[in-house]
Amino acid sequence: MKSTINTIAALLLAGTTSAHASFINDGLGGLWEYNVNTNISTLIGNTGTMYDIALDPTSNILYGVLGGTALYAIDQDTAATSFIGNTNAIINGLTFGSNGILYGSGGNSLFSLSLSTGLAGFIGSGAYSSSGDIAFDEMGNLYLSSTTSNTGLGDSLWLLNVSNGTGTMLGVTGYEAVYGLSFLDNTLYGFTNAGTTISLNTLTGAGTFVSTNEIRAFGADGVGGVKVPEPASIAILALGLAGLGFARRKSAAKLKS
Repeated sequence: MKSTINTIAALLLAGTTSAHASFINDGLGGLWEYNVNTNISTLIGNTGTMYDIALDPTSNILYGVLGGTALYAIDQDTAATSFIGNTNAIINGLTFGSNGILYGSGGNSLFSLSLSTGLAGFIGSGAYSSSGDIAFDEMGNLYLSSTTSNTGLGDSLWLLNVSNGTGTMLGVTGYEAVYGLSFLDNTLYGFTNAGTTISLNTLTGAGTFVSTNEIRAFGADGVGGVKVPEPASIAILALGLAGLGFARRKSAAKLKS
């Protein structure tokens, strides 16, 4: 029983290690670990020019789409890449949903990508034009940065329908080249190719300056769509399992006596 408890607790802890991690990839192939709260970034290594990246918090595997046409798994410690397969579509936005599906955006279309073959399956299209990223919030809403704003005031923020790929424009961000999106700590952040971190209003699309991160973003992880147990929940579960084991041992002792 003790080994079972330890195994379950270890698996749950593995699922939480990257729940608040933030990665940014740049146009020269650099992979960065970035803390949006402290504005501290650390260069991990070079992956080649990934058009976007996405972290799967359930498996803790980082994925990227090289040149927009090939899916790779990326080592978070060294930035070494492992080829999975060609997408057969131009993809410049990636994120995971709470259903475990890897979604991709490119042009005016939304796709789902196979984690085993890399092949992109067409979901649908809309009036947007993917600027460079998509991201879920904790409620399962999917957001996209688009070059289609028709105002000259920078990229626009869109809310997408995951079922058919259609979209609704929420408003303009006021910033160009918002190539990275990440939902962290109840906030949707945008990362621009000019090296700026912004927060995005999910009702109006308006962007607010947060900091200058000096990373010319090509993409960022979109981990916010997948909820994983918090450490407190794990502790409670572990205590419950331990209590169950104690109760069973006590019951067995009674039977023996």
